[in-house]
Amino acid sequence: MRRGNKIIYPTEPNNDASFLGMRVKKNSSVPYSAVLQKYWLSVLLLVLTAASFFSVYAALLTVFIFTFLVPGLLLSRFFRFETYEVWAFVPVLSVLISTQLVYYMSLLFGYSRETILFSFLALTAVCTLVSYKKGETFPLKNFPKIKKISKATVIFFSLIFLISLIVLLRSVWFENQYGIVITGSNWQDTPMHYEIVESLNNGNFPPQIPYYSGTKMTYHYFVDFHTAILEKVYGFLPKLLPFLDAVLILVFALSIYALARPSGKRASIFSVVIAAFGWGFSYFGLLSALNFGQFSASQNYIYQYGQLFGLPPVFDNLLQQRPLLIGLPVFAVVLALLRNMEDKRRVILAGIIVGLVFQFHVVSFFACYVAFFVAILLNLKHFKLSYLYFLLPSVLALPFIFSGGISATTIALSAAFPTTFVQGNPVAYYVLNLGIPFLIAWVSLVKKGNYLLKGTFIILFLIPNLMLLTPNVWDMYKFFIFAWIPIAVLSGTFLAKTRKSLALLLILLSVLASVSVVIYNVGTNFSAASRDEYDLGMWVRNNTPERSVFLTYYSIHSPPTMIGGRERVLSYVNWPYGQGVPFSDIMKREHDIDRAYNGSETDLKEVVATYQVGYVYVGSEEQRNYPGCADRFNEISWLKTVYAVGSLHIYRVDLPQNG
Repeated sequence: MRRGNKIIYPTEPNNDASFLGMRVKKNSSVPYSAVLQKYWLSVLLLVLTAASFFSVYAALLTVFIFTFLVPGLLLSRFFRFETYEVWAFVPVLSVLISTQLVYYMSLLFGYSRETILFSFLALTAVCTLVSYKKGETFPLKNFPKIKKISKATVIFFSLIFLISLIVLLRSVWFENQYGIVITGSNWQDTPMHYEIVESLNNGNFPPQIPYYSGTKMTYHYFVDFHTAILEKVYGFLPKLLPFLDAVLILVFALSIYALARPSGKRASIFSVVIAAFGWGFSYFGLLSALNFGQFSASQNYIYQYGQLFGLPPVFDNLLQQRPLLIGLPVFAVVLALLRNMEDKRRVILAGIIVGLVFQFHVVSFFACYVAFFVAILLNLKHFKLSYLYFLLPSVLALPFIFSGGISATTIALSAAFPTTFVQGNPVAYYVLNLGIPFLIAWVSLVKKGNYLLKGTFIILFLIPNLMLLTPNVWDMYKFFIFAWIPIAVLSGTFLAKTRKSLALLLILLSVLASVSVVIYNVGTNFSAASRDEYDLGMWVRNNTPERSVFLTYYSIHSPPTMIGGRERVLSYVNWPYGQGVPFSDIMKREHDIDRAYNGSETDLKEVVATYQVGYVYVGSEEQRNYPGCADRFNEISWLKTVYAVGSLHIYRVDLPQNG
């Protein structure tokens, strides 16, 4: 409208955009608000990463977001997932990809806090590129959809997380008036994982075996590397490990839910409960002890190594076997992907996941190939070349296979496991140990459908009975843990179609096994380090060179390594043995350590030179096994006492380099 020589515009809403105080005309080609809406995630990630260079708290939040969410969200843009699949696939993919990214960047630039944060900047750049090509990475308009998730579902998964977290916080790095407790299921293997994490964060990269110094690490240690990455940006944080384990148990539950969900919501809930907490009839021992007033948290533990109830329950494994916390969810999501071999993208994604999991869990790698073999057989009549797309990305594992990662695997036809560990009638043994879900899984074979799960279950169950793939025969039991995933889903699906009251009763009778596991973990107090030993470990971190080698007794708990992050000549024998170190070599180191502590000065000097020992440790284990060793060491001129508090001593080796 014109009034005089002026043009008066109608008083309609202002369509100009405003961003950071700048006005943008209506006809601007790219309004700033639209730019922000499209790239909001990139901006957020950039701000978080920048703040992480200055704040350890911001860094801890940032590293959690990048290692559990960002890579999976980005990759999910290129595949079609159901909503219930996203919750499992995103964290699984994120852990796999982020750990690999930091690993390869650390090979190039060195493993450090800065390398980790710069890898996040690289992921932020990828996020920006994806947003540029495909639009908003995670549309803000989708946030209200989260509210549509039922409260019952949220409560269900929250309970799984909280139960796991409470048990772990009470059994892993639990502090009492005497010191540090690592107890229950975790007393034996968890100290090994602490040694890996702390040595990685104290200069041991690319890693040697911290508990078998001088030997390249070929063990599937990447779950510990993932933990080390989170701790590295913050500093020493041992309580991070139980928290992360609880998160990964939740991810396992979500992966089972995604696998079982096509059979219905009830089937998926039943399957998750069985998968996480179900097992066999070993709780009879607990009930008997309670009935006769003979209960003891430490004595009535339901797992009996080498005896009738000789297969540890799945929840027991989830609490202590850290590589399984990645291996099992990966196996579940790969099964979910291979259900539809006609979808080329899902087949490719399954191959990518399998290629990335090798260094996290070798048995998972094999189990996924078993699932692929079954999928091929089921589709053989209508075979397509696209099925083999699975094989192409799985070559991602080759660098680790060729560098010795397969050295701990011995492939042979053998009945060593049942011959050594199956007690009594094999049928009764497996029924008693694997219980009601195992029986239901066999019954479900006569029903139509779920053929991938059925075939995979049968083969995984047969493998430990017919083959030997691990240096330590006992480790073949892990194939039963992987077979438990199809067992849980098959039995959960079957029970979902029965009377609700009967189904709930059978599930209750299955999960009672985990009650004993919880009692054992929260009701025992096995010391891992006294207050003085903890202080010694911290002194080692702050006052000895990184990658120093300590001479210690071949014990489970060793403060210089578990807390101090240094390497030692030898640990508890089963750790290196289960990872492919020849038993004869381990026995030689045991003999040399005995000779060093009990023998002459010349014996000690030879052992020090052989293993490049920088420090000799005398703690409670050393004094118990080698009485008087400290007095002998005090008389040796080239051993300099650098730490002495109470009965704990550290001697620095002061020999010429050619000594």
